[in-house]
Amino acid sequence: MKTLIIHPKDTSTDFLNDIHKDYIVFDVENSSKSKLKKAIKSHDKIIMLGHGSSCGLFSSKQDRFIIDSNLVYLLREKILVGIWCHAVDFAYKYKLKGLFSGMIISEIDEAKNLNIETTFGDIIFSNVLFSDVIKEIEIIHDKKAVSIFRKEYNMKCPVIKFNRERLYYI
Repeated sequence: MKTLIIHPKDTSTDFLNDIHKDYIVFDVENSSKSKLKKAIKSHDKIIMLGHGSSCGLFSSKQDRFIIDSNLVYLLREKILVGIWCHAVDFAYKYKLKGLFSGMIISEIDEAKNLNIETTFGDIIFSNVLFSDVIKEIEIIHDKKAVSIFRKEYNMKCPVIKFNRERLYYI
């Protein structure tokens, strides 16, 4: 199985690098949309990581979308993993199947905006554990992945408590 990693370079999502340390990451910032389309076509599994919204996965500068509605037709027949805020909303909107995250807290400002009291240390701990567990389960292509995630990503930490309920297999 050929796996394509799409993870725009962004220091705030570097904690996700462990998920794909055994793979080559597609250079989305220095490649054309046509090269991205060819890459998607030639791979069986697409892992998309970073920041985003219900409209798709952002570029590293968050000034455009790397994954958006224009690529949905290519993603429909693939094994998908989408880890960005509101990726599950994007998946539902376009009837995609796979493992997707909802709104997850990975930065202190996100926690503050959601009125979740936490520390920078809790955020770091949560991010590292999150990445470790996602790397462990991304090979499971069914609903068992979510139950394993919730079991393994479970500590007394307000950020983890919030995030652990926001991974979905659809």
